[in-house]
Amino acid sequence: MEVAVGTVGSVAQPWRTDALCATLLLLLGALLCMHTFASGAWGARPSTEDEFVYLFQAKALAAGHLSYPSPPLPEFFEAAHVLVVPRFAAKYLPGHAAVLALFGLAGTPWLGPCVLLGATAALLHLAARLAGLTRAAGLGAAALLLGATNVFPFFASYLSQSTSLASVAAFFVAALAVERRPSGGRIAALFCCVVFAGLVRPFAGAAAAVAAAALLLRVRVPLRMAAWALPPLVAGALIFATVCKTTTGAWTTPPWSLYASQYMPYDGPGIGPVRDLRAGRGFPAHLMGLYEGFLETRRRHTWSHLPEELVRRLRLIAVLPPAWAVIPFAIAGAFWPPLWATSVFAAAFFAASLTFHVGGAIYHLELYPWIALAAAAGFEMAVRNALRLRRPLALAACAILAVPAGWTAMRAVSELKAVLTNAHRRPWAYARWEPAFEWLREQHALVFIRYPRAWDGNVDLTYNEPDLAHADLVRAIDKGERNAELLPYFPGRPAFVLDPLTLRAEQIR
Repeated sequence: MEVAVGTVGSVAQPWRTDALCATLLLLLGALLCMHTFASGAWGARPSTEDEFVYLFQAKALAAGHLSYPSPPLPEFFEAAHVLVVPRFAAKYLPGHAAVLALFGLAGTPWLGPCVLLGATAALLHLAARLAGLTRAAGLGAAALLLGATNVFPFFASYLSQSTSLASVAAFFVAALAVERRPSGGRIAALFCCVVFAGLVRPFAGAAAAVAAAALLLRVRVPLRMAAWALPPLVAGALIFATVCKTTTGAWTTPPWSLYASQYMPYDGPGIGPVRDLRAGRGFPAHLMGLYEGFLETRRRHTWSHLPEELVRRLRLIAVLPPAWAVIPFAIAGAFWPPLWATSVFAAAFFAASLTFHVGGAIYHLELYPWIALAAAAGFEMAVRNALRLRRPLALAACAILAVPAGWTAMRAVSELKAVLTNAHRRPWAYARWEPAFEWLREQHALVFIRYPRAWDGNVDLTYNEPDLAHADLVRAIDKGERNAELLPYFPGRPAFVLDPLTLRAEQIR
């Protein structure tokens, strides 16, 4: 009896230490992101069109809605990545927006991504420990995330990559737990991660599904135990169908697909020539630059161009870590047996991403948790092999290994210092127009925005609150004489036409 108690205590003690490390990483990551995101003069504001849309969706979810009724005369309210018919809704699945909505209920949606950075770092540490790596390696994997200034600043935004990377890290933890000791509960948790990842970013969900299926085959779980995957999969399917029906009117048509058919029929997975450019609605004039930019990348995404594109994307991925020295260790770490399922995820995700014509670094960030884990494993493998040598050779080998480790640490510290010291200078792309819009909010106005020709399609000023009837400010696209048609739908509001170049607001009612 005494031996058994001692054994339990000896096992519990390391995990208590790991739990403490994970908690400290959670706090450290959150504080780093809070400083980066909210230190600027304008605070934590959305800076890209996607961020406005995720906040739009989060506000709708916080109010208990997946979508709102289509606005009157929908052509006045068209904005990038937003459906205006048959419902007023974002084109994205609601996974990321649901996280923002939870924090939005407390009036701090910007805090969500910050907590997620800390959570991702903590989960990487736990994943490393489940993979049989030392605590130092686990902390090293987390440090590779927090010191990667090509990665973690994306958490200092409302983009979905924050939730997606956290869901990938959680999937890794669940997969490693299943491989260590399969059980029905662990399999259910694994597929909860699969479903949530898919509701955040579909490519991540698809890659997680492939890796989870491969894992079940590898560990040869009994059919009765594998059946625990069904409840989360069924729940995910019901959520997906409900979102589709509520936003598009069809049980199997996702909002992204409907948006593509209405505005960008060439958008989405696909390699080869563009065959159909007939759009159901077509972009408004001020967004044509966005339309043409995406169309150009899609036209270049052909089978003959794929080898060159493959090399380009691999180079983008290689510069995500603080230093190139991380990559050889990540390649070596891919052969650490417990990381098998995570490597399947990485391969599946990269393959899926290759089918999409836009291939910037931001679209491959979900690979970074694997890079950090694999690099930590590869470095530990190298150290272990070095220590097996005779003493003089072991010292020499460890000294050699200290060079890439020290270089990576120096790069991470110097770049992190630059990000943190300049956080208060963080610009806001929409700062120029905010004073005008703030004055219009005070008037509880309806404003028509008169976009000039050759307007930058990546700067859309027509984003609204999801509940137009109770919004402080209603924004619409200026359509000249047709503006009078919209006025009766918003009685009691003064109406203005705003020139975004001169910032002059002309009152028309």
